[in-house]
Amino acid sequence: MRRPLALVLLAALLAAPASASARATGDYTYTYDQLWRAAVRLVAVDFRFPIHDRDPEIGYLLFSYRDAGRDHQGSLELVRTTGPAGTPSVRVTIQVPSMPTYVERMMIDRLGRKLIEDYGQPPVVRRPAPTPPTPPAPPADEGGDEPS
Repeated sequence: MRRPLALVLLAALLAAPASASARATGDYTYTYDQLWRAAVRLVAVDFRFPIHDRDPEIGYLLFSYRDAGRDHQGSLELVRTTGPAGTPSVRVTIQVPSMPTYVERMMIDRLGRKLIEDYGQPPVVRRPAPTPPTPPAPPADEGGDEPS
């Protein structure tokens, strides 16, 4: 009798959805400094969330997301990356693990709108035009058919 109960419990544990660390990510072609300043203003001024720790050199910000009188620990991370055609870009990741994913997505969306309001449209990334294929070299003349 014990064995079937253990198998049922094991099956239930394996079938249960695994808890995943939710996060929202966005890639931007604004400069790192523009993104850092906009992110700090978004968290501290727009949302009025307390910032506990921040380091602009490393690119992280720890804050408390306040909802219904409760604080939820959150983080914002900026990473310099290379976008299409080798253009510099910055990846922003926001995490508030104890809240639903839509909270992080909403914060990323607000950051995107704030960047446009503060700095205008992002720089356009232009891919270089493809180089045309080189024509094949003409065959070498063998020298036997020249008129005299």
